[in-house]
Amino acid sequence: MSTKKKTKESTATPKAAPKDNCAKSEAKSAKKASLDVVFNVYSPDSTSVEVAGEFNSWTPEKMKKGNDGVWTLKKALAAGSYQYKFVFDGSWEIDQANPDRVPDGQGGENSVKNV
Repeated sequence: MSTKKKTKESTATPKAAPKDNCAKSEAKSAKKASLDVVFNVYSPDSTSVEVAGEFNSWTPEKMKKGNDGVWTLKKALAAGSYQYKFVFDGSWEIDQANPDRVPDGQGGENSVKNV
């Protein structure tokens, strides 16, 4: 976020002010825009699967199980990179289908979702 000070616009160029304001509004809208991101994992034998990560303050969120054994959760996320893990019946695990990982600071790894 920019910390530039606002200056008064000259009244000699009234057309410049709306154009600049429009550009600033578009930039703010782009920063707030989010995309639907789907987390899914195949685990037919699990009775509960959740996903926890930076996008939800590491608070596990329940996923829905499909008839095919795939658990799914759709989240609206802003562009960026997010660390996460799946929680299978209480056991925290990386996303085996995602090779993008970083150290978790506890001797293990977190999966990374790039949006």
